[in-house]
Amino acid sequence: MANLGKEFSEVLENENNNGFPGFNSIYAANPWFIPEFVKYSLNTWTQLLNKDKISSWLKNYNLPNFSTPKTLGLVFAGNIPMVGMHDFISGFICGYNLKIKLSSKDNILMRWVIERLKTIGNISDEKIMICDSLMGNFDKIIATGSNNSNRYFEYYFAKTPNILRKNRTSIAILEGNENQKDLENLADDIFLYFGLGCRNVTKLYVPQNYNFEALSKAIEKYSFLRNHNKYANNLDYRFAIFSMNKVSFTNLGHLFLRENKDLQSYVSVLSFEFYDKKEELIEKINKKSEELQCVITKIDNIANRLDFGTSQKPELYEYADNVDTINFLIK
Repeated sequence: MANLGKEFSEVLENENNNGFPGFNSIYAANPWFIPEFVKYSLNTWTQLLNKDKISSWLKNYNLPNFSTPKTLGLVFAGNIPMVGMHDFISGFICGYNLKIKLSSKDNILMRWVIERLKTIGNISDEKIMICDSLMGNFDKIIATGSNNSNRYFEYYFAKTPNILRKNRTSIAILEGNENQKDLENLADDIFLYFGLGCRNVTKLYVPQNYNFEALSKAIEKYSFLRNHNKYANNLDYRFAIFSMNKVSFTNLGHLFLRENKDLQSYVSVLSFEFYDKKEELIEKINKKSEELQCVITKIDNIANRLDFGTSQKPELYEYADNVDTINFLIK
């Protein structure tokens, strides 16, 4: 598996290496996958897929040695580049035969990843197979999608041991004493992958009378996003909808701030909510832990807490929805 990380590193040095399809081809197939963000994803996995990190991750598990091969079905989402990567390597490491349904949104990049692992590991098509659909018999299933697709997953895979993931989001809690570096790191949590990931911050909790001026300066490094056609279309659409419906908002140029109690938000819109007492807020957020992937804050004693700028840098042992994938696979 560490060799796959080396493949990623070589592509980052020269995209003509290792049969890589090219950043422009990936972007042409899905305009949300701009080269900057695909490179970020590849770099993140380059750092994760080294022998030391893999060994540290797996040292507390007794990995199975199946006498009869077992099959794992994988249904990947495609909201951000390589979002199915962790499930893929987990299934492979645990010795399953893999049948994978790729998302049409991440068909080129993730297909290349799978084929490269098969090539460098001399792995057969029977061991890792990309399928158009996942109808058939499986020993276990891991499927990720929207709340709507999750209803179909629950129906089709009800009788198969499964992990079924649906929509979650992430938030940040500010205390008003954050420095500029904290806020610039928070900008990464908000804007990486256009905010389309479940680990992206879609809402802020801020103290009463919070001044957003420092945050406005910190997010300027992502002002280039307003030149992206799809993102700009979202800006235009939300501006029109908010204006017609007389919704109060603050226009930061490439982001709209809107006071709103909902956790979820829209592309190009960051919700916020004021709080009075920190202790009451902590209790409130902890009750919502099943809806949240990450909580970005300096405050301790909060479920799913992460430091600023780390939401899109999960370690191998940080599992989506806090469900231990390896433990599920080795049971």
